[in-house]
Amino acid sequence: MKYLLIILLISCVVCITSCDKEYINPSTASPESVTTSSDALMILCAGLQRRFTIGRQSPLYNTVTGGAFGVFGAKTIVVSNVAEFELEVGKGSVSPANGIVSQLWSQAMLGRTEAETVLNNLNQAVFPGDKVGLKGYSSVFYALNVGSLAQFFEKMPLVKDTNAVFATRVEALQKVVSILESADADLATTAPSTKFLSKVPAGIDLKNTVKALLARYYNMLSMAAGTYDAASGNKAVSFAQAASTSIKSEFRFSVGTPNPLGDINVLGIVYGVSDSTLGLKNGLAPVPAASDPRIGFYISKVGVNYPFKGFSSVQATSFPVYLPGEMSLIIAENFARQNQFPQSKTTLDAVLTKTTDIFGVNAAQPAYTGALTQPALLNEIYKQRRIELFMSGQELEDSRRFNRPAPKTSTEERNRTFYPYPLIERNNNTRTPLDPDI
Repeated sequence: MKYLLIILLISCVVCITSCDKEYINPSTASPESVTTSSDALMILCAGLQRRFTIGRQSPLYNTVTGGAFGVFGAKTIVVSNVAEFELEVGKGSVSPANGIVSQLWSQAMLGRTEAETVLNNLNQAVFPGDKVGLKGYSSVFYALNVGSLAQFFEKMPLVKDTNAVFATRVEALQKVVSILESADADLATTAPSTKFLSKVPAGIDLKNTVKALLARYYNMLSMAAGTYDAASGNKAVSFAQAASTSIKSEFRFSVGTPNPLGDINVLGIVYGVSDSTLGLKNGLAPVPAASDPRIGFYISKVGVNYPFKGFSSVQATSFPVYLPGEMSLIIAENFARQNQFPQSKTTLDAVLTKTTDIFGVNAAQPAYTGALTQPALLNEIYKQRRIELFMSGQELEDSRRFNRPAPKTSTEERNRTFYPYPLIERNNNTRTPLDPDI
């Protein structure tokens, strides 16, 4: 019954504004019918996770898929999977009609709108624990949806309007961290109620997830304008240090509501990993690949293919919202950008030598012995992000932020820089910007 209510409420969100258009622009959704009570908002909150994680249309599937293909980390098994194959080829082959591009855009826009609906109606909650649960949970999914768009698109609408104005990535990330910081302040003094926690899927630790996402998106913001912003970098370090590395926060699945990556992995007919080195180029791959246990954690080998392991193994495999190693690498990156090289090395070594990771992502490698210079440290930190955070959806963003070799260069490490805007947006919004060159 609970899941039926979720589906009905989400249907209201999608359809309420217009029934005379073939495509309902998600940036114009107006779901007033689900804002009449705290209980209805709690059900809508449960639907936020379902929209973000379930099915091949979900942002989880499409960000992980786009990130892996974008840095040559994946290959299609059957080329009739046209959307995935276009991403594998990359460059001009990725069309505005691509299914992954379109679904990532539309589902993340709808998820953003649904999260805003909860945030804009918190006055429906009478009890503080209910209110902080609603606020924290919807803030997390607002951040994940807008953050996902910022990883793949140059600009995006942040308002509900027929012809919504497009915000820059900097503006989008600033909005994300503002919403998360407000939730962080409330969670510091009030815990989500037992009632609220019983209404949403188990697995997400709100307090630590908000801090981890603040670290992630402040880290993105630190380089989003093209030059390093130390204020954002310092915020990223502060929140990364505050996020727990001993408490799991994860999306949980079952055979009935499967992990979309585990689902295609079991079927074995869509795509797998490109090779035994995760597609790493230009001297970044471990030699031999098997010398790094994380390679064996994330992939297996069957014939000529490399199926997923790790967090994409089977339908019921849980998927982390953030990894402890991500927090350490955020700290190391910002120390390196601020020329605090000994501090950067210390935090980098914590990742390299790790053997007791709560998710089992253990490098068990020697400490870093390279040069204590910014280029050398950033090169190693990027390499460790590619391995530690494999198939996290962050690869394309990382490639840009670390200024890795661009498409159409002799040493290219990615096949796109940003995605084109989907036709479903361009055909319904005259303010849609020109597509990026590549």
